Amino acid sequence: MDLNVDMGESFGRYKLGNDEEVMKYITSANVACGFHASDSLVMFETVLLAKKYGVAVGAHTGLEDKRGFGRRRMDITPEELKSDTLYQLGALDAFLKINGMKMQHVKPHGILYRMVSDEEKYAEAYLDAIKMFDPALFVMIPRGTLIWQMGLKMGLKMSAEILVDLSYDDNGNWVLERTKKARSPEEVAQRAVMVAVDKKINTISGKLIDAEADTVCCHGDSPNAAEVVRKIKEEYERLGIPLKSLVNS
Repeated sequence: MDLNVDMGESFGRYKLGNDEEVMKYITSANVACGFHASDSLVMFETVLLAKKYGVAVGAHTGLEDKRGFGRRRMDITPEELKSDTLYQLGALDAFLKINGMKMQHVKPHGILYRMVSDEEKYAEAYLDAIKMFDPALFVMIPRGTLIWQMGLKMGLKMSAEILVDLSYDDNGNWVLERTKKARSPEEVAQRAVMVAVDKKINTISGKLIDAEADTVCCHGDSPNAAEVVRKIKEEYERLGIPLKSLVNS
């Protein structure tokens, strides 16, 4: 199982998350690319941290809305989404190249995650940008969604993701949190184990739903993100569940 975290989301004097501590326990980092969060220096420093700890790097692309942290819907055109995605991929790729690293994956951030999952025009634009840039990239997205099916038809590498530190409803939709709250590391680790072993996850009503995944995600802006990912790694190691990046799986 791959363990990924959204990170590199600081900006100027605004600091968010404990990226270096989190980086010690994960296998893939979703690095913000300057639209919903981050800046050039933060991107550079986050890539250096990933290199230091041997963590694979992916582009965490979002809507151009730092004030709303990419969690507010914007009615952009598909053409804007395509060009915005290419812009962000290129920005992160520059820092990877000068450090002798290759981009592993792409993952949409915040409300864009839902927009491309549910709406054909945005899914097509997003996948077109990825295919144009590098068709070898993994695309992290929920299994079975519209974009998942479209990506498979396009021959792209679709990687099924479960967000173990967010709530799910009984229909399998994750619940968007405007501000991340601290969750019990033990509770989140238990959910991560459930996904890896049973391919299930519990919902807000207590129901168990299907959750077959290649990667599980935690959020770097959670107040106790480092404690959460450390606990997940400890539980995986205790149970003999291998932690590997997508390219090494």
